Amino acid sequence: MDKFQKIKKNIFDKYSSLINNKKKFKDAIQKPLQQTFRVNQIKEEKETVLNRLKEHDSTIETTKWNDNAHITKLKNLGSSLEHFVGNIYIQELTSMIPPLIAKDLLGDIDVIDCCAAPGSKTTQLADIMDNNGTIIANDSRHGRIKSLRGNLDRLGITNTSVTLRDFKSFPNTSADVYFVDAPCSSEGTIRKRNNMIRDWKDKDYQRFNKLQSGLLSKACEMAPSGSNVIYSTCTFSPEENEKVVNNALKKYDLKIEKINLRNLKTREGITQWKDDDYDKEVRKCMRIWPHDNDTNGFFVTRLLKC
Repeated sequence: MDKFQKIKKNIFDKYSSLINNKKKFKDAIQKPLQQTFRVNQIKEEKETVLNRLKEHDSTIETTKWNDNAHITKLKNLGSSLEHFVGNIYIQELTSMIPPLIAKDLLGDIDVIDCCAAPGSKTTQLADIMDNNGTIIANDSRHGRIKSLRGNLDRLGITNTSVTLRDFKSFPNTSADVYFVDAPCSSEGTIRKRNNMIRDWKDKDYQRFNKLQSGLLSKACEMAPSGSNVIYSTCTFSPEENEKVVNNALKKYDLKIEKINLRNLKTREGITQWKDDDYDKEVRKCMRIWPHDNDTNGFFVTRLLKC
């Protein structure tokens, strides 16, 4: 068994108690991900772009739960003209969820994307906001700022400012919505070969939890009453998901808002893991398992600052 298969086996063994259909989950994480993308409607009408792409792949289909999430069999989408000129953005399906669950809030408002690079969610937010309002796209890693700026320029986004700072020391800044797509163990991306190359240990999950709790705490601390904080990860680990949210509920006056995306199969957040018990409110968090929608694994919640 090679290292990658061993990691998959360890993930299956670790989380099998949380999974409703173990065989489907086991089969799903062995399958490669579908190629997916969205159309950048800031530059071009969606149907116009799709019609041009369908000249090369007539099987392109749109998901039932997101009218701007498309599946293609094209393998060279990254070298296509549509990608080069910024008419499309190649993005995994679950990565599109955080902006979607805040879509009713987005418009001519102020948004802070706390961990923005390489810009998947930032550019999606700008698209939904029709390039209006203001977005602060922050990241703490200098090496990733270049890709963030490049994507913003390629997609013609003009409502976004880029900052380079550890968000935990970010100046208190009022906004309507804060997005904390936190660095994580990336277990949910196991279907992307070589993407997750480590077999994480308990001390690693503790380290991630400390980082994520710090990021979410900073967003909740600076968020004014009535604003929203969207917290998300691409991992299965409760230490990085429900435990982080549970810690925030204890520390701040927050309410978890029930979220639902029609036609997307989701699972509730869990209230118990190992020796930890979490507030029953975390059931309102959303878990996405790979076998339910043929996607990556994902976790997301929407918090209202009271």
